[in-house]
Amino acid sequence: FFVHSVLAIDAKDKQLLGCLGQEPFVREPAPEKETKAERKTRWRESLIWEQSIERIGPVPAGTQWIYVGDRGSDIFRFWQRCQQLGYDFVTRVAHNRNVVVEEEEEQEDPTVEHLKTLARSLPSQGGSVLIVPAERGRPQREALVTISWSQVTIQPPVDATALHQTGMKVSLVRVWEPEPPEGGEALEWILVTSVTVNTREDAWQRVMWYKWRWLIEDFHKVLKTGCLLEDRCLQTVEAFCNLLGILTPTAMRLLWLRQTAQMAPDTPATEVISKDVIQVVLSLDKRPKATLTASDLWHTIARFGGYLDRKSDPPPGWQTLWQGWMYVQTVLVGVHLARQFPPS
Repeated sequence: FFVHSVLAIDAKDKQLLGCLGQEPFVREPAPEKETKAERKTRWRESLIWEQSIERIGPVPAGTQWIYVGDRGSDIFRFWQRCQQLGYDFVTRVAHNRNVVVEEEEEQEDPTVEHLKTLARSLPSQGGSVLIVPAERGRPQREALVTISWSQVTIQPPVDATALHQTGMKVSLVRVWEPEPPEGGEALEWILVTSVTVNTREDAWQRVMWYKWRWLIEDFHKVLKTGCLLEDRCLQTVEAFCNLLGILTPTAMRLLWLRQTAQMAPDTPATEVISKDVIQVVLSLDKRPKATLTASDLWHTIARFGGYLDRKSDPPPGWQTLWQGWMYVQTVLVGVHLARQFPPS
């Protein structure tokens, strides 16, 4: 089973707002020797992005919603559906599509180029340092990258999967690392966005939006390594979906706690969690009159799960945070139960 999740964050300050939607599905290989007509009549995994925004609904008037997706959402039909429902988008490119450069559109015979080839031919228009997060044993590092951008019109695919055969005007942004570390893979992101890029500041803002997509990876990591969603011995799809519905709010709460602790560590804990939880945490930590910040709360709960919290230790991981959280919740259940008994 796989699950497609859509998180909402405020583009002004990266504040996590919640989970807008989830769709569990089973990955199925395409049938052999399938015709185009047969392909159009069956459900395909590529439709999952389109279905997600249809279930969320159209964008309310006077607001801007920007759908940020990795290479899996490089789907022309999905972009068209975004336009119909009022969404903007930022997508990392997977396919080397046919494009026409904006300046050549008015020509009688405009030149059709390939998107990736064009992006890699654009001259540098500025540089910056990006933090590349740790992943799969690879440590976090700094990368000196350069940026370029252009306005293009993407041509519709020839496989008849598009909603209509009209080209789409987008901004193309490329970020790359000219001098990668020895033995390391060079960083390169080629993005397309419906939000027009006119200046260097615009281009870096679109890159920042794409970087925030990493929150969805953290969210799924909470579900898998923290809440242990994959380790449950369930017998039916219905039970799996019910468990997902129970664990998703918990995963969101833990992700919100960590994000607040990292971005605004001095935030009062009362703005992050209920007073009952805070009282239990303080009692278990034997300092009932202390005032907790979001950072204090994050580390204290993780210590209950086995985190040592030494100065040289990295930040708490999801497993210790989950175990500490479950310990606190178990004690909290006892507190609520004790309140139902008359005083002895």
